[in-house]
Amino acid sequence: MSRKRPHSSPSHGQPRLEILVDGKASVFRKAERAYVRVTISSASTDQSQAFENAQSTVTTLTSQIRLLATKMEDGVTPHPSAAVTAFTVSPLSTFSRFQRDDRGNLLERKPKEHTVSTSAEIIFRNMERLAEISAELATMQHLSITGTEWRLTEPTRLEIEREARIKAIKDAVQKAEDFAGVVARRVVAVEIKDGASSGPGHTSHYPMRQMQMAQMQQQQQAQMMAQHGMSGDGMAVTSDGPALEPKTITVSASVSAKFVSIDGYDEDDMEIAG
Repeated sequence: MSRKRPHSSPSHGQPRLEILVDGKASVFRKAERAYVRVTISSASTDQSQAFENAQSTVTTLTSQIRLLATKMEDGVTPHPSAAVTAFTVSPLSTFSRFQRDDRGNLLERKPKEHTVSTSAEIIFRNMERLAEISAELATMQHLSITGTEWRLTEPTRLEIEREARIKAIKDAVQKAEDFAGVVARRVVAVEIKDGASSGPGHTSHYPMRQMQMAQMQQQQQAQMMAQHGMSGDGMAVTSDGPALEPKTITVSASVSAKFVSIDGYDEDDMEIAG
């Protein structure tokens, strides 16, 4: 059973003090996974030649990455020593258009130009091999690295989100105690509102001719993340071109808290067990 004491006048004549503060904190971690996105494209007035060039590059890339993406006996789970945990390639697609002169006029009497292209995504967890392979891919004919997205694994993301929240609450408490201490009062928290944990966004930039590729890559990425337990909630940083070294990922948290003084009333409005 519990009861509340009737309202009485403040002791010492001190009015109740309210302090409203925000608490903020950030936690930093080196990326644990690198999503390397590549585009393979070949253009020619000879459609069969364009197709052959693109197909040859896909075959070379696939052979090279498979050596790094060894699997366990089940054929699905990446081997502990594997530098690459997943690799996907989209089907080849063909786009044909008339050539244009320097003024942008269509040259309808000339043969059409055919572009055969595809995109691929590679998930690296061995960052030393990542730098080596990225350098090799950058020199491969008909292939370009369109970007690298750095991510955390799901367990790490959950861990540092919790760490950031705890630090944000401690920051709010410290601020309130600092304010109260200056005016010689003591306070306790009576309300805490959580602000969403946040990380860097997925701002990726692609040339116009690669927009369709980017959309396919995003679909592939969603499937790969679901299969490999990766987070898709923004905890990533994106860099253009070849991957050189892991980026640092920042996860931030914020809270809003309300504190009231506990030294201005003789247990007024406080619940008493009995």
